[in-house]
This record gives sequence, structure tokens and C-alpha cells, in this order.
Amino acid sequence: MNAPDLNTAQRAETGKHTGKAMRRMEDMRFLTGRGRYVDDITLPRQLYAHFIRSPHAHARILKINTEAALAVSGVKGVYSAEDLHGTRDVPPNWVLPGSQVKGRPALAREIVRHVGECVAVVLAESPEAAADAGALVDVAYDPLPTVFSASDALKENAHKVHGDLPGNIATTFKTGNGGYEEALEKAGREIAFSLRNQRLVPFPIEGRAVNADFDPATERLTFYTAHQIPHMLRRMLAGALGFPEHKLRVISPDVGGGFGPKMHFYPEELTLARLSCLLKRPVKWTERRSENVAATTHGRDHEMEVRVAVQNDGKVLGLKLDSKANVGAYLSSMGTGVPTINVALFALGVYAIPHSDVTITCAYTNTTPVDAYRGAGRPEAAYMIERVMDRVALELGLDPAETRKRNFVQPDQMPYAQPTGTTLDTGEYAMTLDLALKNAGYEGLRKEQEEARKKGRYLGIGFSNYTETCGMGNGYLLQFVGFDRGGYESAVVRVHPDGRATVLSGSHSHGQGHVTTFAQIAADELGIAPEQIEVLQGDTDMIPFGIGTFNSRSVPVGGSAVKVAAGRVAAKMRRIAAHLLQCEPEKVLVEDGIFKAADGNGTVTVERVAHAAWTGHDMPYEMGIGLEETEFFHPQSMSSPYGAHIALVEVDPETGEVELKRYIAVDDCGVIINPLLARGQVHGGLAQGIGQALYEDAGFDAQGRPALEPSIPRFDMLPRFETDHTVTPTPTNPLGAKGLGEAGAIGAPPAIVNAAIDALWSLGVRALDMPLTPERVLTSIRNAANKETEV
Repeated sequence: MNAPDLNTAQRAETGKHTGKAMRRMEDMRFLTGRGRYVDDITLPRQLYAHFIRSPHAHARILKINTEAALAVSGVKGVYSAEDLHGTRDVPPNWVLPGSQVKGRPALAREIVRHVGECVAVVLAESPEAAADAGALVDVAYDPLPTVFSASDALKENAHKVHGDLPGNIATTFKTGNGGYEEALEKAGREIAFSLRNQRLVPFPIEGRAVNADFDPATERLTFYTAHQIPHMLRRMLAGALGFPEHKLRVISPDVGGGFGPKMHFYPEELTLARLSCLLKRPVKWTERRSENVAATTHGRDHEMEVRVAVQNDGKVLGLKLDSKANVGAYLSSMGTGVPTINVALFALGVYAIPHSDVTITCAYTNTTPVDAYRGAGRPEAAYMIERVMDRVALELGLDPAETRKRNFVQPDQMPYAQPTGTTLDTGEYAMTLDLALKNAGYEGLRKEQEEARKKGRYLGIGFSNYTETCGMGNGYLLQFVGFDRGGYESAVVRVHPDGRATVLSGSHSHGQGHVTTFAQIAADELGIAPEQIEVLQGDTDMIPFGIGTFNSRSVPVGGSAVKVAAGRVAAKMRRIAAHLLQCEPEKVLVEDGIFKAADGNGTVTVERVAHAAWTGHDMPYEMGIGLEETEFFHPQSMSSPYGAHIALVEVDPETGEVELKRYIAVDDCGVIINPLLARGQVHGGLAQGIGQALYEDAGFDAQGRPALEPSIPRFDMLPRFETDHTVTPTPTNPLGAKGLGEAGAIGAPPAIVNAAIDALWSLGVRALDMPLTPERVLTSIRNAANKETEV
């Protein structure tokens, strides 16, 4: 069952268009095959690239023989690191102070450090010729010792990934207010266990793609790429190339899915840009799926040891977390920030736990670099603390919902500064959980569980109460934690002489529906229909400098920029209309493109007002010309969306199969701009979160080769989601909106794993690691049975 529009326990004021379920205006273009992706762009004198990648996880490059490849018809050249002499490494963009930094070389120099690392690249007149020649490039390697897990990499005698570093530690981050031992002494009980967030392949439908085009006549480089943050990529690419940023244009057209990996700066991008400048011809590359799995950044891969000090009534007094994060062979763009700041600051979730002590160590390994993937650190934190809350309840024989309520941060404590370092701006956690319990029919589910157990069926009910922060903001704080980006977002709102409008946004859509939501926001301010507004993104020559789309920041930050800019345009339109109507501006009303005097004495159209603004006709000189405003919205703090999720599973102890029978989600993203799109965001996130819980694992074989076919869920593998919302507006932006896109990916894994453990608790199963494959579940059941036998 899907909830109708704004079926909420608490409502907030919305406008004529915001808050309404409006179908996406951009969809018809995609449904009729008129989308334009990077691979659709072919330029005159086009060259095509094929990368030669290492089959070894760690090896010395002895020789690269290109003779046979160069003999293939249509081949322009084969290039290795020697041909890119002077090109800088691809640097990370978020580096915690004190980190040991190793960026990624454009092409491997002397040593390769993970399977899939670029060793050389073939350029040819056709993609077929490039691939054929690539198969003939002969690279001789001398294999070196390998290390694949963070735990192994941090052992005293572990093989070094980088010989010039004293160890494999990239960074260590500590936070919390301490006092755990005192909390344990007061509580009198400790619960301790380990858990793991497995490695994931993000797997967007469209892989990465680049078409680099240097024009020697203008000395400008146009760089087409499937990317989430065009302006930030321009800055990083210009820096690595030593290229004038004002002569570098990044165009990101339609993007077929992002999920985080398309916000990073990659060796392939740097290599192709350099070669286009050298050859003075456009160079195009479209990632193959095998390349996507091996070379595009992965997500998660985090091992945790957690201890909690808890009273017999379920109140948690302290938490101690020791965690190891695998960052792969090199630091990707956000390589040190995601597994540290984004995990540690949210380790306490929505709970008022007085004492905490968190240590996270990031380790280099001979694996694909790990970086942001939907949720980016918050799923790891939520998984840990939500597993803790269910474990506390089960160990003490308490109800898991009631246990959570005893530990919630209360509404009158907001804004609440967690001792780990984050601040929660708003939260009515009991209200959200109560609505989820009501929608699930919780008491009935427990009775159903009891009856099923009598018949030998194992039903389990799992909970997850997550939070995160969204709308990355405040450049000073970002600088403090080593994040070399701004936290603002840009918007230009322009009303044309015919009364229609254009919105230019520094955000960038890769499926979220910005064209519709931003048009709704602007329409409410301008008094015209969303269909009369065009939203443009993804071109650094057209759009003022923006930060881009990640961290669920598009509506809270990008949408707020649109609202503020549109509001200023609307205020000027109202002044012009008041002049034309001969009344005071505060007595002018606007609706459906018509300005009306409040006393009913006269009307004037938006077109008339816009015409006056752009011609100066019938206008006081001091009003100036035009209807256009630019806003760089810079939030001073971030919002904290949250939710309560409940999963019902059935586990077959004979086969180990875990069936997800129901999934109930109640999310709070503040003011909802478009309920239809909000529902879609929740559904997409849930699919990815369920995929992690039940199916996906980017594991490596003994040689460090990743699985080429990750088991991602299909539509028919998912239940019909039961979604709802509460609405607590955030004071951190003028929309009152929070992020939502990452909600399902954060909330689903702990809810489902908790449900499976709840189902099997009576059989002695105390822990399960994701994904919950039949083999893994059966092993846990057998191990539990063996322990009972030994006792």
C-alpha cells in the first residue's frame, strides 16, 4: 500500500504547486528515446579509447609491448605513463588532517596496486579498432604480495601496499566524549559483538563515459562526462592538468544513474583530457561493465567491533566503537572523509547515549578504491547502532520498539549535540515510530509470529530508526575537517519578456526529478505554472559555479537557492505590477500568471510586467532593467532527516532462504515538495538497501579479482512497499525541507538483518552478516546448534 499525498501525522504549509503530486515533466523525453547521454555525442575527427588494465592485484610492470597493437589498422597510438610525463596524480578532495595521502596515477607507474588499474590506453579511429588493438598489447608483470582486507592490512607484518609509507594506515579518526568505563561501571552490564558492512558495487545503468575535445584554435577544452558535480570536476581536472580553469568547459548531459561514484575524479578522465590536448582531437571512452565493476569506486567495506554499557531496563549509557575501513589501493575523492566523519559522527543515531568513544582506522589494501555510495557512511553508522538496539532488546527480553523509545533523543532537547560531534536539528522520533507501528499492525504481527512458531515457521520482525545529516553546508566547517569544497549551491532565475522563466541550477540531476521539483518551487514564488519554467543544469559555461548533487542536498540547498532567487524576482515583479495598477505592492495578489489589485480594481498579466521590465516602458527609471536574480545559498548548518522502518521476514531453517514479506517505512524529510517523487526516492533507496541486506557482495577471489556479476535485486524480488511520512520542518533552510534520497539505503539493511536474527533467536543465532545468503544463514544455524550441543 502506498500512502496518498502527504498522508502525514504532522503537516506543514506548502504552496499552490509545492506539496502536490505532480508527474515528472522530464520523463516524456526519456520515454520516447530523446535522452542525450555522453555516448550519444560523437564529434568530428573523433578518436576512441580502450584502456589496458591490470589482471593482477599487486605487481611490478616489467615491459609493455605495443608493436602488434600499433600495426592494427586505424590505431593512432598506444600510450603509457611515460607518455604522460609531468601529469599529476588524481588527488583526493576530502583529506583529514594527518592522513597519509596516496592519489591515483593517471596511468600506473612501475607498479599496479589493484585489479583493473589502468596501465596503458589505445586510441583509434573506431571503438572496434581500439578494442582489437587493446587485446594485442602485451604487458609483462612480476606479481607481488597482496593484502585484501582492512584487518589483514593493519596487522604488524602485513605486506605494504605503498612501499614508501611506514604502514598501510591512511588515517585514524577519533571522536566522542569518553567515559565509557565509568558508564559501564554504572550500568553493570555490557553487550559486545562484531559486524561488517560488506563491499558493494554501485552499478548505475549508465557507466562512466567521457568525450574530451581540445580545440587548438581557441585553446579551450570541452569535457563531456556523465558526472554529478560538473563544476567541482572542472576545478579538480584543471588543477591536475595545469590547465586554465576559465578555458575548461565541463558538460554533463543526461546521466543514467549516479549513486555517488559519478561524483569522483578518476584516472581515465585525466588521461583522456591530457591526450586530447596532446593530439588536438576529441577522445571518447564509454565504460564497459567489467570496467565498472573493477575500476569505478566501490562502497562500504567496513568492519566494526562495538561494546555498549546498558542497564537492565534497556537504557544505554555508553558506546565504544573500534572500526576498520578499507579505502582500497588509493584515496579516492572522499576516501578519508566518508568512512570516518560520516560514520563516527552518526554512531549514536537518534539516541541520547551520554558517553561514547569512537576510533576508526582507514587502511590501504590491494583492492579497488572505496568511496561514497548512496548514504556514504551513514548506512554503516545506522547499521551498527540499530543492530545494537535490537541486540539489547533481545538480550534483555525487552520489546525492541520500547527499547528504542527509552533511548530516543526527545523533541524538547532539539537541537541536540551528540557527543560524537554532530547536531540533530529536529526530531520527533517516537511519533515516527508510532506511525510505523500503527501502519504495520505491530501487535497483530507479534501474534502472527507466535502462531507461526507453533507451526514450525520462523517469522522475524526487525526495526531501524535512522538519522543522517543532509544539505552539506558551511564552508568553514568543511575546511575544518579537510573537505576542499564549498557547501553552497547556485541558482539563477530569469523571467523572460514573454512571461516564461528559466532556472539555472548548480545542482545536477541523475534521476531525482530536479526539472519538476525546481519548477514547482519557482512557480510558487513567481505565480506562474511549472510548465512555463525550464530548468537547466550540467554546463559550467552556462551555470554559475555550483557544488553539485550528493548528500541529498539538491532540494535543501539547491532548491533553497531557487526559492530565494525566485522570491527576489517575484518581489520586483510585484513592484512593477503595483506601479502599473497604481496601488501599493503589498496590495497586489498574483495567481495563474495574473496580478490583481487587492481591491479588485484592475489586473495585469505576468507578460505585461515582464515586457515592462525588459524594455523599461512604463517603468520608473530607478527600478532598473530586467527580471533576473542569482543566489548562492550557503546554509549555516545541516538538516537531519530520519525515519522508522519495520521489516517482516520469514526464514526457512532447512534451506536458509530469507523471504522479505513486508516492508513498512515512515520517513521524515521535512516539507515535501512533491509527494510522488518523494515516494519514488524512498522506493529506489529501499531497493538498494534491500539489495545490500539480502543479495549483494562485491567480494574478491584469491587473486583479488572482483565478482563480475553482483547479485542486484530485480523488481520481482521486492515486496510492495508500505510508505508514509511525518513532517517536521527544518529551520536550516527557507523551504523547511530535508534530504530523502538516501533514506532507504540507510534504513533497510539493519531492519532486515534485525528481522532475520529475531526470527532465528530461539535457535541460538545471535549474529548474521550481510548479505543474508542461504549458505550464510545455514552456517549460522548450524554453528548455533553446535554450540548448544557442546554446552
